[in-house]
Amino acid sequence: MSEKPAASDTELDLPPRIVWEHDGREMILVARTTFRIGRDDSRPNESPSHLVTIKPFYIDRYPVTHAEYHRFVQFTNQAIPCYHVEWIDTEEYNWDPETGTPPSDKVDHPVVQVSWEDARAYSEWAQKRLPTEAEWECAARGVDERRWPWGNEFGRGRCNTLESNIGRTTAVYRFSPQGDGYEGVGDLIGNVWEWTSSLYWPYPYDADDGREGLQARGWRVLRGGSWLNDLTIASATARLDGDFIFFTNIGFRCAVSADVVNKVLQHCSQP
Repeated sequence: MSEKPAASDTELDLPPRIVWEHDGREMILVARTTFRIGRDDSRPNESPSHLVTIKPFYIDRYPVTHAEYHRFVQFTNQAIPCYHVEWIDTEEYNWDPETGTPPSDKVDHPVVQVSWEDARAYSEWAQKRLPTEAEWECAARGVDERRWPWGNEFGRGRCNTLESNIGRTTAVYRFSPQGDGYEGVGDLIGNVWEWTSSLYWPYPYDADDGREGLQARGWRVLRGGSWLNDLTIASATARLDGDFIFFTNIGFRCAVSADVVNKVLQHCSQP
């Protein structure tokens, strides 16, 4: 069973939700906790299940949307997601190469066709970072080892997977609040796989063994499943090796360590 250590005085002063100034996105506090990551009754790459302690952090309420990524592109001249490749039909999700704008019917959908490097570039621009896979799973499972953010019973109207019969991405808030998890974090399951900072190494997870090295070479972990996956894959513990440059069902969200937020709040409160 998971346990929740007592919060520090600093953590008790942190607001449960913030709007991060640098990209204007709502973020939710995930408290310091020790929880069980992985499952022993699922796919081999999810085992062995084991306890991991997470320091408090904030995570974006929803994945980064096309509209939000467009703002980043405008500020940085980052290359737009527009590709023509053999392995996937990108036409529906390609940005307009002349105007540099996203598909008009998907501005509130999660941005896709972004590589891990693209996701990192956005996070650095926003003065955030990508969540570790342990942080991501903590936000998705809560402290009671749920299979999905809302509980242990799958609900067709709670997420965008194959069971929804939608066949494409959806607005990030479409399945809120019924599909939300920890304190209102939404769209964690289905819609798009999400990049994490972690290298795709076997369990047990150890943040200090080199898998969080940003300069290390190797595939990075994707989490959450997507609109192309069914409930047997899309779960809070599912792990996928990111051996893709990009895909039409891969996006991301960002995180910020609570101590960073605390410093910002202290600075803002000074006369």
